[in-house]
Amino acid sequence: MNPDQFWEIIDRTTPASTQKEQLELFQWELEQLSLAELDAFGNIFGELFIQAYNWDLWLVAWLARRGMCSDDGFHYFRLWLISRGRAVCESALADPEAIAGLIAETEEPSFESFGYVMTKVRRQKTSEERDDRGPKHPKQPSGGDWLRPELKDRSGSKLLNLCVVFNELTEADFAVIEQRFPRLWALGLEKGIIQSGGLAKSSRPSNLPTIEQIAATIDPNLAKTDMMAYLKAVADAARQAYKKKE
Repeated sequence: MNPDQFWEIIDRTTPASTQKEQLELFQWELEQLSLAELDAFGNIFGELFIQAYNWDLWLVAWLARRGMCSDDGFHYFRLWLISRGRAVCESALADPEAIAGLIAETEEPSFESFGYVMTKVRRQKTSEERDDRGPKHPKQPSGGDWLRPELKDRSGSKLLNLCVVFNELTEADFAVIEQRFPRLWALGLEKGIIQSGGLAKSSRPSNLPTIEQIAATIDPNLAKTDMMAYLKAVADAARQAYKKKE
């Protein structure tokens, strides 16, 4: 399995008129592969998924989802990006602004279930786990030289989610984005997410505490002993904080 063969498989599924239809085509294509070919396909898929884990594309996803793109949301966006085929994906990896037009006409650039098909087909072929788990996903996105270093450095944060970076953008940050990504900036203006001076007021709730401020009220030691309990505590605290502001 080489990159050309990989993309031939993906590209044969892109003419589908719905995501459901594409999933069916994708599953059929993978079922034709041997187990070794399927694992090699998965490795290439994983490498592309990691390449797309960069701040520039997260900015695209953030704008595409109207200023609300969580870590999971960016995960699903990258799956959608690969599902669009070689031309779209490779263009976006080379220049995130290249897909501004596609983003503008796509209602929901997200495809969570596309990432489950390989595992489903593999389980049909064998019950054995892979000896090689494939490429390891990095903890931090690459790129983003337009972001201030203190925004990318989350070492002092009590939250694991990196999406909070976009909640902390200042007017100066938006000025940099406007200069660096003019087509994405125009997309943000079109969607009403940003105004000429920065984030649209309607997209940035006033007098609401940030998620960082809410997390600061939770015992950080809880995250070390019971992460699920910690995340639930943060979610409960957020609901209470926002309810008070209603």
